[in-house]
Amino acid sequence: MRIDPNSQSPEAVQSNAIQDAQKPAPQKAEQDPATAAAGGVQVRLSTAANQVAALTQQAVNAPEVRTDRVQALQQAIRTGNYNVTNEQVAAAIYSETAAKGAKE
Repeated sequence: MRIDPNSQSPEAVQSNAIQDAQKPAPQKAEQDPATAAAGGVQVRLSTAANQVAALTQQAVNAPEVRTDRVQALQQAIRTGNYNVTNEQVAAAIYSETAAKGAKE
């Protein structure tokens, strides 16, 4: 067993904890409502964090279906201009299946 000469005895640790608990809490300065709502903690985000938050919000608000793309494809099908090879269909099915499998 090694004895660390720099360690404090359990009694000293307990004494320090009691002294710390008896110290009066520091007085809080007048806070603005935003800081008070956050529990008195000020948080500042970097510009990169603000950009990430904005892009995340855009992604959340974006429609799941791209209607402009769907309408263009519908028009191409109606006019007979939508030509897809069997290989393209197979590749799309495979990539969709692989993507779903990776998520699970």
